[in-house]
Amino acid sequence: MRLFSYKLTHDSGFAPNPFGHTLTLATCKPGIRRTKKVGDWVAGFTSKALDGSEVGKEKLIFLMRVGERLSFHDYYRDERFQNKIPDRSIRNPENWAGDNIYKPGSSDAWEPGDFKQLPNPNHDKCGFQKKDLSGQYVLIADKFWYFGSNAIALKLSVRPKVPYGSAQYGVRTGNDKSRRFIEHIEQEFKTGRHGDPHQWPPVFGSGSGCGSSCA
Repeated sequence: MRLFSYKLTHDSGFAPNPFGHTLTLATCKPGIRRTKKVGDWVAGFTSKALDGSEVGKEKLIFLMRVGERLSFHDYYRDERFQNKIPDRSIRNPENWAGDNIYKPGSSDAWEPGDFKQLPNPNHDKCGFQKKDLSGQYVLIADKFWYFGSNAIALKLSVRPKVPYGSAQYGVRTGNDKSRRFIEHIEQEFKTGRHGDPHQWPPVFGSGSGCGSSCA
């Protein structure tokens, strides 16, 4: 069992995106998206930058098990994720938080230059494309819990390892402690979404949209 944890400096419903039929991680954290495998677990925690959490007192925002890794081309074309393509004409904040923002220009699109970034309130026109696409894959959860602004505190006995600062690839927790943590979440909470993001709702502004929504 492989569990990796990191801390979020932003939680806007964009990365991760808990809307639609499952939670996805399509932007930000390229090291995690590039290196995690099907069956791995990823946990995201609060941080001082997000809500003032002190080191050692971070709360759990989300937990996901990786069920699929899709290329950006396949993610954009997949019918299951069409509702994650942001659209200004849809007056629905869940759509605006959509992370399916990279439209492939060809059937074999892979390099950052092969994609067009769609208008969105998170990474629009700000130079995020190269970083986002360097992650190579979108992680699709087959099982997830998302608490958002209702992030939960954990007792030390079930708390996994949480990094002190930014963790490019996430910090790994040992198997026994990972198992205790995951079993605790499974026993105490139903899968799915248990709250709205901390920064909510997203708004399509009239400016450049250059406020980072990355951890």
